[in-house]
Amino acid sequence: MHDKQQIHYDYIVVGAGPAGSVLADALSASGATVIVVESGGLDEAPTIANPSLWFTNVGGPMDYNLPITPSPRLNNRKLTMALGHVLGGGSSINAMVWTRGMQRDYDEWAKDGAKGWTFADVLPVFKQLEDWEAGANEWRGAGGPIHIRRPRDPHPTAPAFIEAARQMGMPILDDMNGPMRPGAGYINMNIDADGTRVSAARAFLHPALSRPNLTVLHGTDVIRLNFVGMRCVGVKATTGGMINDIAADKEVILAAGAIASPKLLMLSGIGDATALRGLGIDVVQNLPGVGLNLQDHVLVSGVVFQYQGRMPDRPIDSNAVEAEAYLSADASSDADIDTVLVLEQLPALTPEAAARFGTPPADAFTIAPGLVQPTSRGSVRLVSDRFQDAAVIDGNYLASESDFAAIVRAIEAARELGNQRAFDSVRARELVPGPKATAEGIRELARLGAASFGHPVGTCRIGADALAVVDPELRVHGIDGLRVADASVMPRIIRGPGTNAASHMIGGRAAQLVLR
Repeated sequence: MHDKQQIHYDYIVVGAGPAGSVLADALSASGATVIVVESGGLDEAPTIANPSLWFTNVGGPMDYNLPITPSPRLNNRKLTMALGHVLGGGSSINAMVWTRGMQRDYDEWAKDGAKGWTFADVLPVFKQLEDWEAGANEWRGAGGPIHIRRPRDPHPTAPAFIEAARQMGMPILDDMNGPMRPGAGYINMNIDADGTRVSAARAFLHPALSRPNLTVLHGTDVIRLNFVGMRCVGVKATTGGMINDIAADKEVILAAGAIASPKLLMLSGIGDATALRGLGIDVVQNLPGVGLNLQDHVLVSGVVFQYQGRMPDRPIDSNAVEAEAYLSADASSDADIDTVLVLEQLPALTPEAAARFGTPPADAFTIAPGLVQPTSRGSVRLVSDRFQDAAVIDGNYLASESDFAAIVRAIEAARELGNQRAFDSVRARELVPGPKATAEGIRELARLGAASFGHPVGTCRIGADALAVVDPELRVHGIDGLRVADASVMPRIIRGPGTNAASHMIGGRAAQLVLR
């Protein structure tokens, strides 16, 4: 992008995903010299701009598609995690669902030791990012770089979904992000008024590249961090086999995501000292929490219904995910939001679930249950001291009894929703798990249909205890000149089917902290 051979920069940002793109824009706007080092390539593929083709990105060349350790509760199936490997990161390949989660998510972070991260603290950052289609109000921002809208020409299944939720007694929300509370409604999407995707690279990185003080290196892997004593002074990076040292006069900021950021810390000697020594890595700082506390949303693909007749074609500006409902899996109480139902205007079924329940026809839609507040925790570990070797990702999915019970109840809620009167004009019949499904059949669908939602967080979490990795200013404990600013710093995952909006917010909040 910029062919500059400057070896010293004020700031090095590792990763050009949502947080890294926001940071690159804000830091370079301050006049500082900034270099962004991104492993992926340019974001020029036509499947990025066109919202209706997003799922063709998953599993393709712009997806890391990382292997996950088999989880016993998911029948030890071979699964992968979809993560963006391109400028813009996940925001360039994902489904463009803009969800902040619940208000209480951020207040709980603050209670857990993330001082300064309450909802009141982060709301102004969300508002600055946004250009909400309905204009600014106490919850929403307008005029920001990311245009956010609801479906313009909803598929017939979307109003049916919302009316069915009303028939089940759920509150119907005009705006799922303002305020953030339980209920059902049309999904918020980061799709521009002209119908194209607004990725982090498009909103923040590309406009900022007109500044001569910003450099972006793509197709470049950071091998490790460089230290002088307890200060991080730069990175060692490789582009096409050529290895270079890049120096940071002020700070290095890791924004490589919840898998790559802890991996890079550990490769650089920051992590559990015993484990690192066992791999022959020199210990710089013993932080045993690096790579622990992995959380991810779980999506079940899915509860599938046959459409009456032929499904209408989706408009080019539809992400095929137009409505959602937040609910508590425990309907018997006012229990907390832990599950979500997501409408998908296509048949979505894992190969294993299709083998068990039958492959659905093309003219079908899915109500996909998701677990958005798992109690199970996984980890990211190294297998060697080589950066080329993939980390071991143990999602530990649905390991706790409560997680498994919640996803089973969410499947039941999805079936109940799809069988409401509101769907009578568009739904022919339930295909998966099917009207005669037994309790065991529903549990089977949970085990065979559940997979990673591709939303890993928590592996470099904010806090002050022995297992915390960064302080509330995002500085790595015990190290000068090094911060982490991405989804890995979340103490707990947010209650919403996506971490994209929150990752953008973390980048914006990090910029405030760095420039303060």
